[in-house]
Amino acid sequence: MTIASIAIGAVQLSACVSMQHYVDPTLGDTPAADLKKPNEPQPIQVLYEFRTNGVANATATASTKAYVIEDVTKSGLFSSTSATPVPSGRKLSIVIDNVAEADAAKKGFTTGLTFGLAGDTVTDNYVCKFSYLEPGHDLVTADVHHAIYTTVGIKKGPEGLKPVPLHDAFTTVIRQVVDRGLANIDQASDIAQ
Repeated sequence: MTIASIAIGAVQLSACVSMQHYVDPTLGDTPAADLKKPNEPQPIQVLYEFRTNGVANATATASTKAYVIEDVTKSGLFSSTSATPVPSGRKLSIVIDNVAEADAAKKGFTTGLTFGLAGDTVTDNYVCKFSYLEPGHDLVTADVHHAIYTTVGIKKGPEGLKPVPLHDAFTTVIRQVVDRGLANIDQASDIAQ
C-alpha cells in the first residue's frame, strides 16, 4: 500500500466524520404577546445585511433576507415593510454578523486527522445589531447575541440539548435574534405610540 493510498483513505474517512448542530438555549423564543403593538402601525423601511466576521456576505444576505422580513412583518409593530424609504422616514436597520471561533479550522483539521476520534465542539457566534430611527426621536439601538454549537467527530453535545439539522438551527437563530431585537427596540422606543 502506498503513501498516496493511505492519504486518500484518510481523506475519505475524515469526510465521514459526523457533525451535530445545537441551538444555544440562552436566548430562547420571545412571545409576540410581549410586544407593545401600536394601535395604528406605520410602514417601516428595513435595511438588512448579513456579515461573516465583520465582512458583508451578499450570498448570506440574499438567502436570509426573506426570513428577517417575515419576522419583522409578523411582529405586528409595523403596517408594512419596504426596502425603500417610507413617507414617515422610519427606518429599521438589522445587521447579523456570524463571528467564527478563531481556532475553528484547527479544531476541524485535528478532528479530521484523527478520523473523528478527537472530537470537538465549534461555536458559531451571531452578533446582531439593531437600530430604529424615527424622525424627531433619538436613535434606538439593541444588540442581541446567539450561537450554534456544532460537535464534530466523537463528541457529546451540550447537556440537555437535542441535535437539529443545520438549516433548522440557522433559521431558529435568525428568528430568535430578530424577535428579541424587535422586543428590545419596542421596549426602548415609542413605536407603540
